[in-house]
Amino acid sequence: MAALAVALLALGLVMSLPASDRLGQELRHARAQLHVERVALSAQSRVVFLMLTEPVGQNGLEFGGPRLALDGSLVSGELPSMRRTILFDGRPYKMKIDSTNEVIVRLQDEGGLINLHQASTTILSDLISACGITGPRAQNIAAGILADRSRTSDFDWRKHVRGDERRKLEAATAWRHREKPGLYLPTAPPSVLLALTGSERRTRQILELRERDQDISKMVLLYNKNGNIIQYPYRQMGSITAHIRMSVQISHDRLTNTLPVYLYQSTLELDRDDPALSFIAKGPIVDAGYQSECFPFLEEAAQPLPER
Repeated sequence: MAALAVALLALGLVMSLPASDRLGQELRHARAQLHVERVALSAQSRVVFLMLTEPVGQNGLEFGGPRLALDGSLVSGELPSMRRTILFDGRPYKMKIDSTNEVIVRLQDEGGLINLHQASTTILSDLISACGITGPRAQNIAAGILADRSRTSDFDWRKHVRGDERRKLEAATAWRHREKPGLYLPTAPPSVLLALTGSERRTRQILELRERDQDISKMVLLYNKNGNIIQYPYRQMGSITAHIRMSVQISHDRLTNTLPVYLYQSTLELDRDDPALSFIAKGPIVDAGYQSECFPFLEEAAQPLPER
């Protein structure tokens, strides 16, 4: 009886080991996710501070530019040669959170993204092609989206794509139905520019032109392809919108050994009626995987994000 009792006790301990390991792993994952969210929120709070304290230009924050003081007076800001624009076109910026954590921040004005509620068949097909989806697969996606859109204005195109295809299209399309149609070229990311021009060379030229010259008409005249830019009602949007999409990439190897990046995303909205409530994050999510892009930016290394 004593030997049987010892055997049963040993069997119980052996059977409890996998459950204990799973519990320990889940606890480690929970702690790591809390760490990811803490780092992401720290980065978000710094970006919001810059948005509230720096002037907004044609395509992003004019860091160091003239701005209003608390008493309503105008502060001249730094010399033009010392100013820097933080572009809202989805390009990567590097931010140091503390001695052990560094993140990649992207800010994207939704006005520079394709609105699938209003895009023409040509624009939709070109965008799908720009994201590397071709052949019958691309035709099926376009046909499904157009069929759903014709039946209801509150359609969800995401059900026609999945995985990396879906993430790429999400990065190039507006998340909400805009009452005022149009596309704001100064904040269009490379994937949108590639869809409009059909040329990687022209896309790179526009990105280079954007950093030197803000003349939208010059972009249109030089890089219009088959009338796509003219056909898309971009002229109805003359400035950055009140919706800025933010993503934070966080490297955290303790959370998983297979996915090297954790991605925090939210939308920062400007409240024009009550500025005190501006840029409160809407719909924050944490996802695992790479930042998907149809067409990446030129620079390999992200530029440092300025701090006050």
